[in-house]
Amino acid sequence: MLALAACPGGDDTKADGGSDDGIPPPPATGTETEGSTLDDTGDTLGTGSATTGGQCPTALVCGDTCCAADEVCNDDGQCVLDCGIEPPCGDVCCGNGEICYVGQCVVPGGACNAAVCATTVTSDCEDGQICDPQLGLCVPNFADPSCAFEPDIGVFDPVPRFTWGVRQQRSCDLGCQKEELCNGGFCEPTWNHVTIADDDFPTHYQCVMSPMVADLDADCTPEIIFNSYTGSNYTTNGILRAISGSDGSKVWTLTDDGYRTDPGSHPAIGDITGDGMPEVIVPSESNTLIAVAGATGTPLWISQPYSGGGKSGSPSIADFDNTGLPEIAFGRNIYDASGNIAWNIASGATGANGSVGPLSCVADLTGDGRPELIAGGTVYTFTGTVGVDFMGMLLWTGQSADGYCGVADLDNDGQPEVIDVISNNIRVYDGLTGATLATLPIAGGGAGGPPNIADFDGDGFPDIGTAGGDRYVVAQYTAGMGLTELWQADTKDGSSQRTGSSVFDFDGDGRSEVIYGDEWYLRIYPGTEPDCAVGGPLCDGIMTDEEILFIDINSSRTRSEYPIIADVDGDFKAEIVISTNNESGQGAIGDAGVEVFEDRLDNWVGTRPIWNQHTYHVTNVGIDGSIPAVEPPNWATYNSYRRNGQGDLEQLCAPDLVAADLNIPAVPCPDLEISVKVLNQGCLGVGPGVNVSFYDSDQGLLATVQTQGPIPAGGSETIQLSLPNPGNAPFEITVVVDDSGAGAGAFNECIEDNNETGPLEICQPIG
Repeated sequence: MLALAACPGGDDTKADGGSDDGIPPPPATGTETEGSTLDDTGDTLGTGSATTGGQCPTALVCGDTCCAADEVCNDDGQCVLDCGIEPPCGDVCCGNGEICYVGQCVVPGGACNAAVCATTVTSDCEDGQICDPQLGLCVPNFADPSCAFEPDIGVFDPVPRFTWGVRQQRSCDLGCQKEELCNGGFCEPTWNHVTIADDDFPTHYQCVMSPMVADLDADCTPEIIFNSYTGSNYTTNGILRAISGSDGSKVWTLTDDGYRTDPGSHPAIGDITGDGMPEVIVPSESNTLIAVAGATGTPLWISQPYSGGGKSGSPSIADFDNTGLPEIAFGRNIYDASGNIAWNIASGATGANGSVGPLSCVADLTGDGRPELIAGGTVYTFTGTVGVDFMGMLLWTGQSADGYCGVADLDNDGQPEVIDVISNNIRVYDGLTGATLATLPIAGGGAGGPPNIADFDGDGFPDIGTAGGDRYVVAQYTAGMGLTELWQADTKDGSSQRTGSSVFDFDGDGRSEVIYGDEWYLRIYPGTEPDCAVGGPLCDGIMTDEEILFIDINSSRTRSEYPIIADVDGDFKAEIVISTNNESGQGAIGDAGVEVFEDRLDNWVGTRPIWNQHTYHVTNVGIDGSIPAVEPPNWATYNSYRRNGQGDLEQLCAPDLVAADLNIPAVPCPDLEISVKVLNQGCLGVGPGVNVSFYDSDQGLLATVQTQGPIPAGGSETIQLSLPNPGNAPFEITVVVDDSGAGAGAFNECIEDNNETGPLEICQPIG
């Protein structure tokens, strides 16, 4: 708790982040200040005493109070420590070269310019410091790495954050989406729905691909990048778009007729030029790739034609020659950063399942530090330098040459396996030799979707999930014993039978949940049947809708798309992004466009602000879109595929929001000007919009203001409040961080009882 005596007779508890306000000292990175201590005991001052009736020197008279020798009477008639032109820092004066920061005198580091937010990876501050963007200086980092919040397992409440596109008028009798209200017999949204402007190709609102997420312009707010189409033209005449992940507003639209896309394809995002800013690569409506500048959507090039056909594919970006300048893989083709063919072969596998694809993978299977190209059940390896002597050769071909791939260490022996889905079968290959280790037919039939790999049941071993035509299936691999089915669930995807899925551990319990959208519904499955934890009768290998965590109306003709999970708005927390369409007979019950879900209860753990390609697996890209020259093996750290993680925060990190440096500048009463620093002492950041409420003991709520920028772990933001004549003085002001004005907080913090400051006695009469 903080308190400040702003006027005579006020509270004398600390108001500066000192020893009794819950703010720990910073790491020992500078010289501590001894400073002077207030003498508030009433001892003899000069020739008299303020309490013994002796004469007070004229210079020390402050109303009916006599200030101490090291004090001065301020404009409010308050004795404060005399620190010259600088105000005191609590009960001390800061020395030369020091500043008062969260109530402590500290020696700041150098000037800094780097943004501090969810999408940055670099800092121009030293270890133990963080950039304060308002001061423009490096200051001590107060983040506590042990700050954690453990949500109740499986308890969350997904709600739409916003939707983009065109809503379908649906009668309430047919059922409404979650959070819709029935008005006049029709379902209406309660969230922000973004309609397309008349000059922004408004008929191109259907979406049947996986939207990607990245901060394209380094403004700390990620963008959502996706293809859109008109009517039922889901293979031609696509328009690529980027919208803000915060509110769905337009960032750019690729309108050039010469750069129309394959609408069912999935972009890949990464810095391919080495300029520090990501580019977007997407298949065109013909047999070429398109590159655009991520920040502006400006076309950069159209590639040379690729070999191999297919639709609804996706590039993969990787550095095949370890030179620091990435290449682009698409099917059995590798392009340089300018769109020129660096290597390809005329025939062979492409990483497709039937005519839907290609979706080739990239991983170093041989351990030589250079990646291989994995086109389903066919693997190519490479030597040399692109543009000089780059060459590729066949490493192995599996039992089925083609298919949808994933890579993980399924038996935790340190060596990767390749997982391939094709023609109603899941196959596991030895990553080095291509030997078939296991095969399992997909229950219910269907071609099978791209595999997602994660630990579903919390046993420490990754499992495999995929969708067929009528079932979602999760299987477990055991070395020497093959694949066994853990559970299956009824779905509806008789159209493509190849739809993907994704996984994420929303509640941080070590068991990944499954996010899957078929023709009619979006579902979130628990990693295991809930009854299996207690040996109940529903632990039967069949995941029913009664056992799932979430279900809502979705709509899709389905291709190879899947929902993605990323921090889409820079608030350091996970959101779900899905595409929707309603132009086909298979899936026509929902809206068309893009939908973003967040958790109303703030129980979803933090995650990375990027999902950059269909074959995403955490280590393939930095959070700023950078591509590693040598990618570390994902199976050695995350051991998952098509699953997002928390990056360096694979714990239940949480924020801890407190107030510091509360200050009442000298203004004539009863006008009030108040400043307060919102400090995040936790190990997880928060986004813009933290509510800070100001109360008076007599009048109640005076105002609620919001922070303007993200506050990372250890960071802070100072907010200002001006209240001209807010009422009858005196005032007793209390400030509460993370408070809506009605006592409600939005954030789950590791410490919940240190958000309040005050009461502050303001404008007390003198005498």
